[in-house]
Amino acid sequence: MSPVELLQHLLRFDTTNPPGNEAACIGFLREQLEGAGIETATYAKLPDRPNLVARLEGDGRAAPLLLQGHVDVVTTTGQQWVQPPFAGRLVGGEIWGRGALDMKAGVAMMVTAFLRMKREGVRPPGDLVLCVLADEEAGGDLGARFLVEEHPELFEGIRFALGEFGGFTLTSGGRRFYPIQVAEKQICWLRATVRGPGGHGAMINRGGTMARLARLLRDLDRGRLPVHVTPVVRQLLEGMAGALPRPQAAVIRSLLKPRLTDGALKLLGEQARLFEPMLRNTVNATIVHSGEKINVVPSSSSSGTTRAARRQTSASSTRSPQSSASSTRMGSRCHSCRWASPTAASSRASASRPTASCRCGCRRVSRSRS
Repeated sequence: MSPVELLQHLLRFDTTNPPGNEAACIGFLREQLEGAGIETATYAKLPDRPNLVARLEGDGRAAPLLLQGHVDVVTTTGQQWVQPPFAGRLVGGEIWGRGALDMKAGVAMMVTAFLRMKREGVRPPGDLVLCVLADEEAGGDLGARFLVEEHPELFEGIRFALGEFGGFTLTSGGRRFYPIQVAEKQICWLRATVRGPGGHGAMINRGGTMARLARLLRDLDRGRLPVHVTPVVRQLLEGMAGALPRPQAAVIRSLLKPRLTDGALKLLGEQARLFEPMLRNTVNATIVHSGEKINVVPSSSSSGTTRAARRQTSASSTRSPQSSASSTRMGSRCHSCRWASPTAASSRASASRPTASCRCGCRRVSRSRS
C-alpha cells in the first residue's frame, strides 16, 4: 500500500473529536503493522480510545527516536466542503479530507517509513518507536497525557521525537529556514457569562445580555495584548536575522523591541501572521451561546474563549457594565494541570478582584467580576 492509499484509508475513518472513536482507525493501522511482522501494543484509558505503540529494535549505538502522531480530527459541523470530508478522494493531484494535514498525512508517512524499514531489514542506530495517539484535539487526557503518566516506561531513554509539522519550512527575505520546535504555547480556557433581565421580543430591551456580550467580544477582537518576547522566540529571531541581508535583518530584529514590534509586523505583510502569535499572548472567542426561543430576550449570554500563552501570564475577564440586576461569571481552567477555578458571581456591591493559582504554578488567573 502506497502512502497515498494509506492516507486515503485513514481519512475514511470519522475520528471527529469529540467523541473521537479512534478504535477502528487504530485497529486498521495495527493490522498493517502486524501483517508486516511488527509487534504492537495498545493502551487505552477508555476502550474506544486506544493508543498504538510499536518498536523496531536498533543496534544500541544511539538513543531511541520517537515518531508520534494522532488520528483524531476536529469537527466539520457548520462547514461547507467541496469534497466529502471523510471520503479521502484524490482530485487533481490533491487528497481531500478532514485531517489530511492535521495530521493523518503525517501518520501515513510515519507508518510507511516504519514498514519500509522492517521490509528492507534496516537496523537503526537506536530503537525506533512509533506512537499513534488518540485525543490530541481535545487536550490529550486519553492520549499523550495518559501514556506519559500511566506508562512512562514506554519512553525510557528517548531524547528526540518527530511529530506534527516536522520538516515545516519558513521562507523570509529570500532565505529558507528549517525551524526546530522546542516550546509550545499553553492554553487557558475561560467562559464568561453575562446575566441580566430577560423579556419578550416585542418589547424594548436595550443594553441586554446579548448587547453587552457583543461589546465584550468586540473589545476582544479589537484589542492587542502586550508584546512578550520569550527567550526561545528571541533565539529564533536573532538566528534568522543573522542569516538575512541587512535590510531584512533589521526588520526581524525590530520585532524584538516592543515599541517597534507592530510597525515591523506591518512591514512583513502576510508573514506577520506567522510571527505575531510568537510575540504576544492571544485570546479568541470560540463559542457563543444565548437564547433558545426566537421571540424571547435571553437573560443569560455566554462566550467561551481560548487564551494561548507563551509564558507565565495573568488572564482576566472583560468587565461588563454594572447593573443591580445582573452579574458576570468567569470560570478559569489550567490546561497543564487540569486545575479549575470555582465560578463565582457577585453583585454590583462587590468590587474585589480575587486571584488564584493553578496547582502547577504555570500561571496566575485573575477574575474580574461585576
